[in-house]
Amino acid sequence: MLLVVAIWACNFIAMRFALRELPLLAVGALRYSAAAVILLVILRLSEGSLGAPRAVWGRLVLIGLIGNTIYQTLFMVALERTTVGNTAILLSTSPLQTAVLGALFGIEKPSGRLIGALVLALAGAALVLSDRGLSLDAATLWGDLAALGAGTCWAISTIGVRALPSGLSPLRVTALTTLTGVPGLVFMAWPDLMAQSWGVVTPVAWSALTYSVVLSIGVAYLLWNASVAAVGPNRTSIFNCLIPLAAMLIAWPLLGEVPGPAQWAGGTLIIAGVILGRWSPVQLLSRQPA
Repeated sequence: MLLVVAIWACNFIAMRFALRELPLLAVGALRYSAAAVILLVILRLSEGSLGAPRAVWGRLVLIGLIGNTIYQTLFMVALERTTVGNTAILLSTSPLQTAVLGALFGIEKPSGRLIGALVLALAGAALVLSDRGLSLDAATLWGDLAALGAGTCWAISTIGVRALPSGLSPLRVTALTTLTGVPGLVFMAWPDLMAQSWGVVTPVAWSALTYSVVLSIGVAYLLWNASVAAVGPNRTSIFNCLIPLAAMLIAWPLLGEVPGPAQWAGGTLIIAGVILGRWSPVQLLSRQPA
């Protein structure tokens, strides 16, 4: 999960380069289409088939629609209609939403310890992003609601992955849910895809897009789903709170964005919250050797 955090933090920088030359909707459609092809090829080569039991296809389609199509659409609306700070802070609520929804649906009941850890990490994420602030403005209201809705979609899809039968490998779940999220993204991006002059796109933008396809979707989604299957949605989703801290540390040398005292204090709270929520000394001591 620490690798996932690093990949997604670097993806913010990669997307800056891609979005300088390509429309938002086109980037989303290209990312997921290419990632779906790559994942399906790997699935076919490693596991010998591309199918899934008929009884779970409905849930796979629903996870793909909510966690990929709708999530990406809301995320892009948020980027267009509100500030980056608002988007990042509101998306950081997804771990807390995951815990609440998981308890409501009976998937995983959060402990008081975990709720405290989530609140601690969320407060830290807000501090890391406090230089941009969370501004309440009627002009950005729809973007703010879109960012909050994107966090909800990610929470729902994370819980949905946990509820799938254990016989489905993380690779199969990742490949099939990525595939089912593609049609809606392509449909919405079709005008931009047809209007784009592809010959003028530079190698820098293609490299950024390749990074996002292979690592940000392919590798990171696979590791995320594997973690959900292994330790549950709550202890996986809390790592989302680390992404603003990781992005801050990466942007420091690459973009010259020097963090201030509030960012360092927030980073300390995030790390404390993740450690508190992810690793329980009691659970570690109670594990029996395999």
